[in-house]
Amino acid sequence: MTDLTKLLQCKMPLAAWIIDVEHSSVPWCNDAAEQLLVDSLGEIHSGRRIISDTLKERLSLCLGAVEEGKTLAFNWPFISKNGTRYNCTGSVISLGDERKGLSVEARPVVLPSAPQHDQDAGLLRQFKTLSFVIFDMDCVCVESSDAFKTHFGDIRHVRDLFAVSGAANSFISRISKQENLSQEIMLSALDGVRWHRIEVSKNALTNKIYLLAHDIQEERDHEVALYRLNNYDSLTNLPNRNLLYQQLESALINARKRQREFGILYLDLDGFKVINDNFGHRVGDELIQRVAERIKASIPSGACLYRLGGDEFVVVLENTHAIEELENIATSIMQNASNTYPVAKMEMMITASIGIASYPSHADDVDNLLKNADAAMYRAKSTGHNLYFVYENKMADNINAHLTLGGGLRKAIDEEEFVLHYQPKIRLPDEAVVGAEALIRWLHPELGMISPDQFIPLAEESGLILPLGEWVIRRACRQLQAWREAGYPPIKLSVNLSSRQFMQADLVDMVQRILQETGVDSEYLELELTESMLMADAQQSIEKLHGFRKLGLTLSIDDFGTGYSSLAYLKKFPIQTLKIDRSFIHDLGLDSDNDAIVKATVAMANSLNLKVIAEGVESRAQVDVLNSYKCQEVQGYLFSKPLCSHEFALYMDTHGFSNLSASIEADYV
Repeated sequence: MTDLTKLLQCKMPLAAWIIDVEHSSVPWCNDAAEQLLVDSLGEIHSGRRIISDTLKERLSLCLGAVEEGKTLAFNWPFISKNGTRYNCTGSVISLGDERKGLSVEARPVVLPSAPQHDQDAGLLRQFKTLSFVIFDMDCVCVESSDAFKTHFGDIRHVRDLFAVSGAANSFISRISKQENLSQEIMLSALDGVRWHRIEVSKNALTNKIYLLAHDIQEERDHEVALYRLNNYDSLTNLPNRNLLYQQLESALINARKRQREFGILYLDLDGFKVINDNFGHRVGDELIQRVAERIKASIPSGACLYRLGGDEFVVVLENTHAIEELENIATSIMQNASNTYPVAKMEMMITASIGIASYPSHADDVDNLLKNADAAMYRAKSTGHNLYFVYENKMADNINAHLTLGGGLRKAIDEEEFVLHYQPKIRLPDEAVVGAEALIRWLHPELGMISPDQFIPLAEESGLILPLGEWVIRRACRQLQAWREAGYPPIKLSVNLSSRQFMQADLVDMVQRILQETGVDSEYLELELTESMLMADAQQSIEKLHGFRKLGLTLSIDDFGTGYSSLAYLKKFPIQTLKIDRSFIHDLGLDSDNDAIVKATVAMANSLNLKVIAEGVESRAQVDVLNSYKCQEVQGYLFSKPLCSHEFALYMDTHGFSNLSASIEADYV
């Protein structure tokens, strides 16, 4: 009965504890040891002696002569409460501070063979506190310990231990072919299906099957918790960077072996830092959760979504055949961003810049694939919002330039290396000059003129957009005052606000302070905002816009038609002007859809007593169509390119300037 003897000796799990010989105490013991030493628990927890002076002296002598990791040359007996005899063996361990201790294991003493009935009864007594059961060769339950009954209930057949019949069949088949079995398996206990570690021994002499089960569900739960902690994002429950690299390495091996392709999309949310800074991290976290849910719903079932941290996500798609498959995913994500996110009792809007890279077209290893997708994402972010780009070789150079510009941006603001250029604005139908749009440029001392699409994203990301935006307002007001002092009629100045600047808590006070400093009357200052900016939190936008109106400022919506505002909110926003985006003007007269959109926008604005301005006008045909729709003002290269302040003054002198109030618009693009 060798196998059963081993089973009894193991008495799974084995009782183990640590003895601090010097202090005659037990600083640690496992659950099995606590049950075995139940009468000594009070002494153990209080640190009192649990070994005799004789044994302590003997162990102390041995500790000095035995090296760490070695087992003592003798066992010492221990008798449990139920009378079972154990032999305790100890191996030497370090307890720190150059002190040695013992790691102890207790194994039951196997008594000489007894008649079968007495032997089974003895086994049940020895396994009284453990889940132990005896089956006959037909797997019918013969007898079980009290602990087994408490844990599993009334088991009549081994099949009753399994929640799935297939698992029961597999177990019965295995035990019929082998004498011993040891495995971790799920069994059906009274409190549900749980993981157990079982040891099974079949004895041909007694025609009995002995099974010892130990519940390890908590151990498994702990392992799962540690795994999730290391490999999943706690906020979104998405797999994190660790699992991303695992999948990419696996995908790379498979792709090389089978000559296949795979690709990734690198996503970064547009303006998320602004939301965190202005609404707090709780709102930001909730928004991240909603975004993750929507992205996951936007990608195909074969794609995997990961969160890298912050506002960065990666989508992986294996076994691709063309880059268009990745582009279709990007398009789907952008389309699903058109709906607002209900967050903290607000309706918020946020988009993402997306970079795409594919193996082997854009990189032949994981690190470069991620780096190149990141570079493509930066290209999308620098170009605009809610865009995607596929990686191109020149994008890596753009990243280096991006970082170089970022280092000099704060210095440029301090030393005022920026200028405003002005493009004439024309009134219809008489085509008189009534104002201008001002465009900011960076006069870099080494790189020369830098366009705003290169440095504005840097300013947004770094937070420098706030001092830069304040500079634009102040500089434009000073220019307005200078023109007025030069004898030009009073003109209205329009300043385009960035999304982060609009969320600035003291924006109204800052604008009022600049007006007072420059001496400009508030009726000549117009603030221009985008639809997406207003809809990020429509209710708060309405309150802030009314605050501006109390100051006497004029309000305008820029790039109208490209955002996602509703007519219901358009009525609530206290605005006076709509500016039709150039994308609708480009094919005007050639595209019936654009014609219909522009005509409807102008008609709607007129019915709401709003002024309409069309930007990007480059042909006489476009002017004719806009004139027929009764659009009030236009601007574009058909009339003039952007001019410095001196050249713009000459342009006004040459082409005439209306005596009516004009508008000069300061913009970032």
